[in-house]
Amino acid sequence: MKTKITLLTWMAVNNDPSALESLLKKLGQKYDVEKVIYLYQKEYVEKLKEVQPLSSAINPVEVNVKNPTAHKEIYEIIKREILPMVNDEPNLFINVSSGTPAMHAVWIILYAGGVFPEGTQLLSSQINRKTGATTCDKVDFPIDTYLSELRRYERENPKEAIYKPESVKSEARKKALEQIRVFASVQGVPMLLLGERGIGKSRLVESVVSKIKKKEVVSVACGTLDSNLAESAMFGHKKGSFTGATADKKGYFGEADGKILFLDEIQDLPKGVQRKLLRTLQDKKHRYRILGDDKESTADVELVCASNLTEKELRQKLDPDFYDRISFYTVNIPPLRECREDIVGDWNEVWKTVRLDSSPKDAPMDKYLEKYFRTSRLSGNFRTLQSVAYQFIAWNGKKTIAEILKDLPADDSSNGTFDIGEFSEFQNLTWKEATKLFQQKLAEYSCEKYGTQEAAAQKLDCTSKTLQNAMK
Repeated sequence: MKTKITLLTWMAVNNDPSALESLLKKLGQKYDVEKVIYLYQKEYVEKLKEVQPLSSAINPVEVNVKNPTAHKEIYEIIKREILPMVNDEPNLFINVSSGTPAMHAVWIILYAGGVFPEGTQLLSSQINRKTGATTCDKVDFPIDTYLSELRRYERENPKEAIYKPESVKSEARKKALEQIRVFASVQGVPMLLLGERGIGKSRLVESVVSKIKKKEVVSVACGTLDSNLAESAMFGHKKGSFTGATADKKGYFGEADGKILFLDEIQDLPKGVQRKLLRTLQDKKHRYRILGDDKESTADVELVCASNLTEKELRQKLDPDFYDRISFYTVNIPPLRECREDIVGDWNEVWKTVRLDSSPKDAPMDKYLEKYFRTSRLSGNFRTLQSVAYQFIAWNGKKTIAEILKDLPADDSSNGTFDIGEFSEFQNLTWKEATKLFQQKLAEYSCEKYGTQEAAAQKLDCTSKTLQNAMK
């Protein structure tokens, strides 16, 4: 029995129906062409009368392209209108030959981005003008980009919500992901990810950073390390090196040889281990000593650290020299409330990962939930979205969206109230004193966030002198 396939192709204005007919015959020798998604422009609708008699499988799709040579326009239309049609096609073949060169290029770009279903094949179909012979060859052009790797990771981990760089709308998230892309491309330099709890720092390392560096990840939750055994856990030990060392142990650093060592919540790493790790990082060969060993070992390790503290708080927690060494490439991951444009997409991703077979396929949405996404603090970030999703799953239509949102904890409700605890340090101050303290904190926060006083002043529509005075 022949394999059933779906063919995706543009109308070849100057060559159809003959080019399409030849392609269908060629494919028909080996496959059962079950569906042809045939893209055409409105001005060529009359040509469909010549094409449609070729096969009942032809499914014409009108695409309104104003400029068939404009790469960006074609890319946006295909991504917005055509990709949803083929997401579930198990055997998709794309004919890249028909259409303008820009259309050809867009297929290649999208394929490189890994957006098509796994197993999608590109075809090149040509007619020899002299002999009339038709060729139909698979495009032998294996492309390995971090986007294609990210899509593969997504398919292999369907129950994990991931960041999709090409779908990001907010400027804050775009900036963070671009910094990660640029910094992760540099080998051998540590990277520090900062962001609130639940923002997905571990997920970014496991998916995006790992795919850019093309290396596996060895993850360590620093808060789980026993302070007395942390050095052994990090660098390993030899049998008999201390009481209880009944066998040799490699240690996380040795395990991460040729890989990425991800130290999560780095502020919890004991100071003694920080200083030893600093000496190892400063050595080009990454030499370190296993406890009880009289020889030094080496490991080719890429270090990525993460923390839910701010830069200022983390600097105060860590050994100063260690902080300087791991913070050359620092990326601040913005909380969801600073990326409101992306929240609906995030919600759809989270719903996809937590829904049950009995749950609706599409994520719940109405005016109340839209308002919630616009106004809630979302203090747990992705975990808050997960919590809301689990509420919907539990009530399964027995409560309305409005009723479910009303019962959420006050911190994440959208009722317009706020927690006075956030302002506790202002409670015993006069209005003048509280205003002065707030201006100081706002100035410090803005300068830290935007990098310089000049940039912060521009964002706040004030002068650098105003910020200087506020911080005195």
